[in-house]
Amino acid sequence: MKIKRLDNAITQILAATLLLLMALAILSTVYMYVLSYPLPNSVPYVDIVGSLDESNITLLHRGGESLDLDTELVLDIGNTTDITTVGNLLDSESKNDGFWNIGEALVYQVGDVTGLKVGAFISHMESESLIFQVWLQPTFSDTIEYYIEIGKEGNMVIIPGTLNVIIVYTDKDNDGWVQTIELEPDGGIAAILDTLEFDPNFCNNPNLIHVSGSTYAICYRAQGSDGTLKTVQIAANGSINDTIQDSLVFDSNNCFDPDIIHISGNVYAITYTQDEEDGFIKTIEILPDGDITTVQDTLEFDEIEGKFSTICHISGDIYAILYEGDDSDGFLSTVEIAANGNITDPVIDTFEFDSNIGKGPDMVHVSGDIYAIAYEGQGQQGYLKTVEIEENGFINNTVIETTMFDASKGNNPELIHVSGSIFAIVYSGNGDMGRLITVEIASDGSIVDPTVDAWEFTAYCKNPHIIRVTNNYYVISYRGIGNKGFLTTAHIANNGDIY
Repeated sequence: MKIKRLDNAITQILAATLLLLMALAILSTVYMYVLSYPLPNSVPYVDIVGSLDESNITLLHRGGESLDLDTELVLDIGNTTDITTVGNLLDSESKNDGFWNIGEALVYQVGDVTGLKVGAFISHMESESLIFQVWLQPTFSDTIEYYIEIGKEGNMVIIPGTLNVIIVYTDKDNDGWVQTIELEPDGGIAAILDTLEFDPNFCNNPNLIHVSGSTYAICYRAQGSDGTLKTVQIAANGSINDTIQDSLVFDSNNCFDPDIIHISGNVYAITYTQDEEDGFIKTIEILPDGDITTVQDTLEFDEIEGKFSTICHISGDIYAILYEGDDSDGFLSTVEIAANGNITDPVIDTFEFDSNIGKGPDMVHVSGDIYAIAYEGQGQQGYLKTVEIEENGFINNTVIETTMFDASKGNNPELIHVSGSIFAIVYSGNGDMGRLITVEIASDGSIVDPTVDAWEFTAYCKNPHIIRVTNNYYVISYRGIGNKGFLTTAHIANNGDIY
């Protein structure tokens, strides 16, 4: 029995030893297999400072690791990209040891870059990583005074197929002017082309729309607070006909802050504030040659208060009106306007999107039934909200999401869609500084990023207005320092970067 127990013990020891040897063999195989692959290269740490003077880009190595002479450098200057290496720009004495070291500088002769974006980027080839990037001149912009004395309440459109801007505004004597300005493809502003004083007596809050061909319509508050509509002829080259095509007083009682939109065919709708601050909408027929017929239909969309209204197409015959309602709260109403100009009474639905303050609201379509509203809220702070408006005009009476895009001041904000989920807001910020920011809003109405990028384009700005010129090219009109009228151009990339 004792011999049997000994045999069993030896057998168990041999089995355990065999299993251990097998495990070691497998481990060795895996170890050799892993070691056969090269380890990833680490990304070097560097501290580099870039600067731009009148004719040179200078990159100073201020700290961190030394870089090989074949390290790749990319320079973006306007629409030109130059790819070179550290060794090509380092002076002969500095590169004797084969490295770009602390205290040594790269110098790239760039010449005149006025009005051009200038950026520098350094890549580490071994780790396939970008180790340095900077926009030394993050601008695509130019600025011009479109009126050298007073240029208030500018509103713009682009002449289709051109880079010529039409702007309407009020001068220091409250006269109404229309002017054409030529833009350049690189963001520059070339020249003022033509000017016409369309109302030598009084003009307030002019709003402009393209009708057809060379015909444009201007609605505004004229002398005696009359709501007035005029048509003018402006050629593609910016030349303005000196004769007003037609004129109509569409409201002889009162008209403040009119906003005009195309409905269908020859029919247009104007929202505005009448006497006692009630909100009104009227439809009017404007023929392609500029002849204006009588008012088609009228609806009082808010009998208490309807200030600073703006109108937006929803779907089919459904339109949304955004405005300051009772106690300057933020309101949204939907109406039905037929193709022939008939307005269904009463309004379809109304939603108070801010029960505290909702000043100067503006709205843009996001996706499907989702819309975004930017406005000045309580404490002058800038707010962004998303809401749902169904195709039939019914409003979901719950705000989807709210964010504060400026905690200091967000006066007179205006929204515009850039690309995909990226939107831009131009407004007068803290200290009346002109600000342009980009935000990201998902298709479900959630606000992904309330500030993708930001640009302070002027030290003083009132009543900014932004339109798209072509692709990622935009122009902003505003009342600037000395109450003069200004235009500034900007580039907004599809990802929201501003330069």
